[in-house]
Amino acid sequence: MWRGCVYYLCMDSLPIAVRIDDPAGWWLYPSSTTASRLVVFVHGFGGRAISTWKNFAEGQQVSRWWMDSDLLFVGYDSKRDGIKGVADRLRRNLPRFYPEPHQPAMSFNGVISARSDISSPYKELIVVAHSLGGLIVRHALVDDAHEWIKLGRTDPKPLLLDSAVRLFSPASAGFRGAGILGAARASGFWPALEMYLRRSSAYTDMQPGSTMLTDTRARTERLVDEEPDTEALVASILWASPDQVVIEGKYDSDVISRSVEGQSHKSVCKPHIGYPVPWEFVEKGVY
Repeated sequence: MWRGCVYYLCMDSLPIAVRIDDPAGWWLYPSSTTASRLVVFVHGFGGRAISTWKNFAEGQQVSRWWMDSDLLFVGYDSKRDGIKGVADRLRRNLPRFYPEPHQPAMSFNGVISARSDISSPYKELIVVAHSLGGLIVRHALVDDAHEWIKLGRTDPKPLLLDSAVRLFSPASAGFRGAGILGAARASGFWPALEMYLRRSSAYTDMQPGSTMLTDTRARTERLVDEEPDTEALVASILWASPDQVVIEGKYDSDVISRSVEGQSHKSVCKPHIGYPVPWEFVEKGVY
């Protein structure tokens, strides 16, 4: 077996999912055709690399756009990892997957198993995130932009700054805790539960008014307003309605902000035949 990957094979022996061991918890779904783009997914608090994005891989049955896409699912432990740590991990490892396809995930024991063309560079990068993942992606973007600009743009432009960003109910303005969560907060069980949650720096950073929230927003809006070549910091957003987990607060620099009636915070990012909106939103930035 190729070091660093674990293959999960379908009936015709073609790989449908590749677990990447380094970085740990990342997964790749390679297209069976020549892929012209890479779509990167970052889950939220308590989420999982695959289950958060349930059915996205089935988009190949819905649209040619998805047939032409490789899907990279970023996994992390939201109860242990800090926002900056995950953001830096994304920044550091993305060049291993883009713009050239990640070769170890395309071959098995020296035999090409994904598709015939495994070397053509991608032409497009799409970054998709949900909830806490939205804050992670925003932080990664603004750090990349800030460092690149401060160094005089002499280094190659960071890969994330050439991406298009799609966010599902991002935690940009913080944690809300309404509905069932609100009832839990009003109960006698909440102090013990919150004590457990606050072991996570990410949970603390999602509290309204936190330094992480205010700093990431202020830096993003300033860079978009003052600096060229920062279009990637401008996100398109799709909100659950009603969203009882995060505060629906967008940045002044965001371009699209829409909501989907009848979808919860958890379900808004899970497409299926009866709810194709997430596929359409990731593809077009609108729905």
